[in-house]
Amino acid sequence: MQIRRLTPALGAEITGLDLTSDFDDATLDAVHDALVQNQVLVIHAPGLTPEQHMALGRRIGEIEIHAFFPNLGPGLEHVSVLDSDEGNTASMWHTDETFLPHPPMGTLTQAKTLPEVGGDTMFASTSAAYDALSPNMKLYLDGLTALHDLSRTTELRYRFGGASPQQYADAIAQDRRTAHPVVRVHPETGAKGLFVNPTYTRHIVGLPPDESDAILAFLFQHSVKEHFTYRHHWREGDLLMWDNRSTMHRVLNDFPGRRLMYRVSVVGAAAR
Repeated sequence: MQIRRLTPALGAEITGLDLTSDFDDATLDAVHDALVQNQVLVIHAPGLTPEQHMALGRRIGEIEIHAFFPNLGPGLEHVSVLDSDEGNTASMWHTDETFLPHPPMGTLTQAKTLPEVGGDTMFASTSAAYDALSPNMKLYLDGLTALHDLSRTTELRYRFGGASPQQYADAIAQDRRTAHPVVRVHPETGAKGLFVNPTYTRHIVGLPPDESDAILAFLFQHSVKEHFTYRHHWREGDLLMWDNRSTMHRVLNDFPGRRLMYRVSVVGAAAR
């Protein structure tokens, strides 16, 4: 197994590893260590089946049934289906499911069908973004919490005609929201990273609305500066693993045709 770094901030490609075959725990530990260190891993695995996809996730930890994405059905409920033909293209910067008390610690997504051009995925290192903040800003953010809310996505759809008033009201009534620290400590490395994102983060708790909005706008823009990011150009069969505790990502919705991805997420612990 070889590991090649892709950018200074984050991302590495693993070659020489066949995910369709049995491999020992020492190899799995090496993959896990590479994930924590590099935050995003790229592995070409064109022969990977949904069953093998789930089994790989289970070797890392407990896998979830996604809160709102469709899945492959009975026996394969843990494999979410992200199909652009069904409108499932996550084109805003986000960290997966931060509205949950225990957001996924990691996500494993495989490309099944790709458009001829476009549809790349951008990743940003939220730990690198935190490290680049001024000492005064780090001091200001220390101890703050922010509210993350699933209804935010329906609100955005409603604003642009993609959801009805009733759908918006139903999303609010579900009350799928959780407060997390603005600065999260990675449970394995101890590194600090920003833990806010434009898709789910509503406001910073306890701040006046204009101050909260200004701080979040700054953090959202700062976190995705070019030198904190990696852009992945997919090949069919690529499996990407990313650490949700230290990254954000988004799909570039710039493509014609169909983009179909299968996704398995590993349950995480509460942010702290």
